[in-house]
Amino acid sequence: MRVILSFPLAALMALVSPHEEAKKEAGGSTGNVIIRRASVSEPGELEAFLRMNPEEQFDIEALNSMDWHALVEEAREDKRLLRDVVRAAEALLPRVRADTEDPVLAGAILRNKTLDWYRKSSSDPSWPERMPVRWGGIFHESRVPGGRLSRKLSTRLVNLINECVNASGTAEVLRVGFAGLFRGSAVVKSMVQFGLGSKRPRLTQQVSQAYLDDLAANPRNGDQPVPLERLSEVAGRTGSAEANITLSELFHHSDTRSFIVLDQRFRPGMNDVAIRVVPARNSEEASTYDLVLATRMPESGNASDATTEAVPSSPWERQDLTGRDWLDLLLSLQKRKVKLDPPPREHSRDRESYLGLRNLVMSDASAREAFLAVRWKGKPSGLPLLCRILSEGTWEPEVETDGDYLEAELDHLDREHAAGRSKDGQWKIGHGWTVVREIGAGSVRTYRARATPSD
Repeated sequence: MRVILSFPLAALMALVSPHEEAKKEAGGSTGNVIIRRASVSEPGELEAFLRMNPEEQFDIEALNSMDWHALVEEAREDKRLLRDVVRAAEALLPRVRADTEDPVLAGAILRNKTLDWYRKSSSDPSWPERMPVRWGGIFHESRVPGGRLSRKLSTRLVNLINECVNASGTAEVLRVGFAGLFRGSAVVKSMVQFGLGSKRPRLTQQVSQAYLDDLAANPRNGDQPVPLERLSEVAGRTGSAEANITLSELFHHSDTRSFIVLDQRFRPGMNDVAIRVVPARNSEEASTYDLVLATRMPESGNASDATTEAVPSSPWERQDLTGRDWLDLLLSLQKRKVKLDPPPREHSRDRESYLGLRNLVMSDASAREAFLAVRWKGKPSGLPLLCRILSEGTWEPEVETDGDYLEAELDHLDREHAAGRSKDGQWKIGHGWTVVREIGAGSVRTYRARATPSD
């Protein structure tokens, strides 16, 4: 007795229906020309794709450069080849997602591509025409205003699976059912849902692709800085703090103004390659970014021998840090769960960087919260204690010397008592803050902070 399949074909095909983003590619209604990876599939491209696997035989740049439509056309005449393509794509898709969404793995790819840019771009006249095609869309959608559009690689892989399914025809769908061709359809469906509601870092792909697009469009010109226009645009849309946090997850965070992409200590014979943060001119604008090639300070200490002035490795050595720079750094350290290094104990309060951070802590509640999460341990302890009392309102020192450290900080802030300790136990420290000392039983000191109208 024959069993007639009662499951509607339309519902069956819906399991592998393209993602909404994929439909745009098919409909062509976006107003942009969707890039074709090659006009004709290179000989053996289908074979190269089928040989690729998520482990030893994996090349994300080669995969990104393939023409999926030509590949499907090459396999269309053989249903077995179509099934093989689906299975290969399903195997490659998790690896592509991991490499392009995990900041550690994405950072490794970006360093590798930066090394290619450093070594090859200056001597390759075709670089600005060829590389945007090879690198476009690896991490995230790449667009040229009014021109080329490169869909995200993981989206194109999902589209490839769906095209192979559609090319198989109705008879093949009914014959194979869930056991063969659609063995991975549930996986594809879950991946589409994952793409709609991902919990991974939301800016990793955008920042990575913007940086890669900038490298592809701008060959190296000696040691001249490269303006990172697309990366700066991402920061303008999302905010400099968010962009800087993402960059700190992708690359080594040297200080508040630079992220080391390639470290010359591990690559003798070449310069450091770093992303330099250019602060905005006012609080309403976002920071911009340059890629700089900087030599470290020579052993002789002659700064004129350096191609680019060495960037101090510690924020405490800088004199030009703004409140926005400090806030970006505090938020970045809090995100990475890293403690801020203490300032040098000698003349710490005379440093412009220290005064800038202290001013921020007194004026910004979000900065106080971030600073308490990343504050250093040990001496000098005046600023962490000040931040604590401003946040909590009341504070009682656990040891007597902590009260002395706090009062030294308060004396430095209150101009009336800058030359010595307060006699009456009251300090007006600016930004509308007044701190009062109360002496209780047993000579126990309690400090209270209250906000008052500033003078």
